[in-house]
Amino acid sequence: MKTYLLYIMGFVALMAVLAISIHAHLIWPSIALVVMLLWLCVSLYGRVGRLLYAYHEMEKENERLHTRLAEAERQLQYLRQLTENVDTALFVCSTDGRIDWMNHAAKELTHGTSLPSPVLQAIANHTEVVDGCALSTVLLRIDGQRRLVVALKDVSMLMQRQEMEAWQQLIRVLTHEIMNSLTPIISISETLTNENEAFAVINRRCHVLLDFVESYRQLTRIKTPERTTFPVSELFEHITGLYPQVQTQGEGLLTADRSQLEQVIINLIRNAYESGATEVEIIINNDNEIRVKDNGSGMSIDVLGHAFIPFFTTKPTGTGIGLSLCRQIILKHGGTITVDSQEGEGTTFTIKL
Repeated sequence: MKTYLLYIMGFVALMAVLAISIHAHLIWPSIALVVMLLWLCVSLYGRVGRLLYAYHEMEKENERLHTRLAEAERQLQYLRQLTENVDTALFVCSTDGRIDWMNHAAKELTHGTSLPSPVLQAIANHTEVVDGCALSTVLLRIDGQRRLVVALKDVSMLMQRQEMEAWQQLIRVLTHEIMNSLTPIISISETLTNENEAFAVINRRCHVLLDFVESYRQLTRIKTPERTTFPVSELFEHITGLYPQVQTQGEGLLTADRSQLEQVIINLIRNAYESGATEVEIIINNDNEIRVKDNGSGMSIDVLGHAFIPFFTTKPTGTGIGLSLCRQIILKHGGTITVDSQEGEGTTFTIKL
């Protein structure tokens, strides 16, 4: 700016001297002053041109910065929406566990200002799973301070699926080998039954074993659910037709494979009565949550931990596939089934579709 001020002052001074020279009829000085004025104008024009060019370039750069800033703002909004709506709990906290920020899923896990103590203990012990959730931590430096980014992802359903797939594979192998052995034994024993009573016994026991194996093969033959939307009242009507004494509560619509869902609920009702229950109640709310409550003998802590494991049973004639079959059906619906029971106080199964 000072340079341009000097140019202007010089231009004014030269114009004044030129006017005096012309007035005094000084030809050669006047010519020299004109030349100097022309040089000064050309020089000033060049500087102004460069200034205007720099100004336009600055405007273009400013537009590019605004574009990048708007894009960064869009990305920031996208990340905010993403972090708020994912089902993974995200925390940003200090190294001592004090929470600076958390998303919606994280707020459902804690209502305080610090990480839950099991999470803190898991971080300290470098544990990767806590309470059925996969734990991941990243240490960052934000604004010169050390911060932990903690992610908790519920993997319990995934673990259940993998467990059931492992059981299914085992059952397929076992039933295949047993069936391959039983088939020729049954065939031979049938041809010899009339000749020897011992072969008749073998034949009967083989058929019993065959029925036993067939019951387990059900676990590997569950069809993909054919979902339809139907009134809750229709489900209740069919169930109370089989068990009139069952109490029902709820209304609205359900979306599921009706026959498979009926199979699950009927199995739970049958288990309840076999455990000594005199009252069974089915409650369905508007969140596609189904509860089957009974006042039976309940389960001990040890039995509760093995309730859904295939082949596990406390009944003298049980096969141990009923609850496992129920869980597989619900998992194929993308839902969960849990059990809450206390010995002598009854049992409640909760299904979430």
